[in-house]
Amino acid sequence: MVSQCRVTIPENHRRAGFSSPLRPSLRLAWDGLVRSRWLFGTFLRTLWRHGVPHFENNAATRGVPVLAKNVNRDFSGRRHLDWSTLERVRARWKGVLVVKGILHPEDARRAVSAGADGLIVSNHGGRQLDATVAPLTMLPEVLEAIEGAVPVMIDGSFRRGSQVLKALSLGGSFVFLGRPFNYAASIAGEAGVEKAVSLLGAEIERNMALLGVTCVVDLTTNLLRRHYLQ
Repeated sequence: MVSQCRVTIPENHRRAGFSSPLRPSLRLAWDGLVRSRWLFGTFLRTLWRHGVPHFENNAATRGVPVLAKNVNRDFSGRRHLDWSTLERVRARWKGVLVVKGILHPEDARRAVSAGADGLIVSNHGGRQLDATVAPLTMLPEVLEAIEGAVPVMIDGSFRRGSQVLKALSLGGSFVFLGRPFNYAASIAGEAGVEKAVSLLGAEIERNMALLGVTCVVDLTTNLLRRHYLQ
């Protein structure tokens, strides 16, 4: 039995020298100094406007600062979160409620029963549980489980237009992409994001033309069965 929960840090973050709690070091200082846009536009700007960042959204109160020594004790616990948490959120929040992180059909049914207005099939990029199932694999089972009760969206490792078309053909209502645009923004800012959007749009349009499809609503599982999108 695990006696103490700790913040899970992805291996690539550890290799890059990141730790939690964040520990100042010469390497960290140098990495910031040589990236002047981030140093002045993000780091110092955040300190000036909001002070030292805190962990948020793990409890009803604001979490500890990211530099706090007790960050693991304060942030890592998840045992207070369960399905009753979603029910309380639904009771308090009268707006649209979308639940992200669904991978199992039974969880999908339970979220809908708790009042979810939409679902996002996601493994959060496999950031922590690296052996988890791919969202695209589970999308058909989730859709079958809820029988069209709410829109079902998806995210997780989508990089190309053809991958977006696969998810839409399987019945997904919407496909989220995050990291490609983060990478583009880190390289070239707003211009990089605009370029990434144009590349993705061009891929989707070109692939739809090659499939003989002129409208997104015409994307069906028949395209997959005919081996167009393997």
